Amino acid sequence: MINQPRNRILPNKNNILGILGGGQLGKMIAMSATKAGYKTHLYCPKGDNPAETVVNSFTHGEWDDFDKLVEFSNNVVCATSEFENIPSKTLELLANKTSVIPNSKVFRSAQIRSKEKEIAEKSGFKTPKWYLIKNTDDLISASKLMENGGILKTNSLGYDGKGQVRINKHSNLFEIWENLGSVECVLEEILEFKREISIMYFKSRDNSEGFFPISQNHHENGILRKTIAPAILNIDAERDLRLKTKKLSENLGLYGILAVELFELLDGSIIFNEIAPRPHNSFHWTLNGCDNSQFDILIRTMCGLPVKDVKSNGKWEMTNLIGQYENIISETSKDQDYILYLYGKHETKPGRKMGHLNKQIS
Repeated sequence: MINQPRNRILPNKNNILGILGGGQLGKMIAMSATKAGYKTHLYCPKGDNPAETVVNSFTHGEWDDFDKLVEFSNNVVCATSEFENIPSKTLELLANKTSVIPNSKVFRSAQIRSKEKEIAEKSGFKTPKWYLIKNTDDLISASKLMENGGILKTNSLGYDGKGQVRINKHSNLFEIWENLGSVECVLEEILEFKREISIMYFKSRDNSEGFFPISQNHHENGILRKTIAPAILNIDAERDLRLKTKKLSENLGLYGILAVELFELLDGSIIFNEIAPRPHNSFHWTLNGCDNSQFDILIRTMCGLPVKDVKSNGKWEMTNLIGQYENIISETSKDQDYILYLYGKHETKPGRKMGHLNKQIS
């Protein structure tokens, strides 16, 4: 077993970085690690895993295959995950063997919407009005308190618009409850907002820290379509947002990176939506718009290297390529200012993120 690191982890043949999850985020994490001189080892179930093409080695295994997980953890000096929905038992097992960044508490908080909201409120954030729903009686009672309707979301395992449905006074609540699997949910009020924004904070194991510039985001059907950054925010509002984000990170015991998604209401107030303790789609623009991308910074925080606020080089637009994308890149290829990233997924599906485009717009 490789001992858990206490000092800086520098590139050498023994310091192999572990990555959990073989999708596009895992791929871009591995590419940044390689650029910085590190070797990488990927752990993921068999499937359409673009990250396999860029790592030094990989292990195919399920998230409950504890023998393979122990073997993986014995071969890496530290590990991170490309997504938050890894079973908590898996993370706890790995944490007993190697350094997992962010820690399992952070991931558990991101997995359960009610816990996520509670810790956000504890950190000073305002949240939408919400109710924990354990059965149809709860749903009927809470829905009567939502004058403008609400969004019913499974309390765990939802992302990119999955596991959620809008309801109003005409909705068949029993049918909706069954369609969501009759599992614990949260019911949130529907907000009228001016825009969606996200902020990313990071903290290294040496306790240095920083922020990326704020992103402004546009979603369709629960999936991010476009980001423009840096987003302009009132100076006092941004200062307050940073303080609350740091408090949230402290309450989570965070090392690594943390994206916080938010709503800016018509009156300028900021409302918490959700967290992602991993690289985030709304910061893919940093691959070209900053000297250090979110993936570069994640590697530095994992390895205990010093970090600081990252500035943007101009204003950037990131556009996701979702589902069939060939017509889009046929047009954008005529403009050399577009920078294309294709993730290398074998199967194209409606709603599936296949790549993205970055472009400097000022």
